[in-house]
Amino acid sequence: MMEVIILSGAEVDIDEIYAALDETNGGDKFLHSLDVKLGLIRNFPEIAPRSQVAVLRKTRIGKTVFGLFYKVEGRRIMVIAVQDLRQDPKTIAKTIRRRL
Repeated sequence: MMEVIILSGAEVDIDEIYAALDETNGGDKFLHSLDVKLGLIRNFPEIAPRSQVAVLRKTRIGKTVFGLFYKVEGRRIMVIAVQDLRQDPKTIAKTIRRRL
């Protein structure tokens, strides 16, 4: 099983999403969906297709509008970002490029 490392930018993304969703009691459900997805990619790291940023993979988190962007480095999965997929893809790509 691979180690998952959530980088600081992705931590901020998760905290912001949780805070926004918690107002409608969706924060805990989001965190559960995120945990399930992380467990899946921990066991099957290449299950998600590559994103527009070639070195990364992108997968939707459960039935949410959020996507998890990560890269595989050896025995580690580096979570780069968690973004709202309803945004302009160019905005998402810009955020990710700043973090790489």
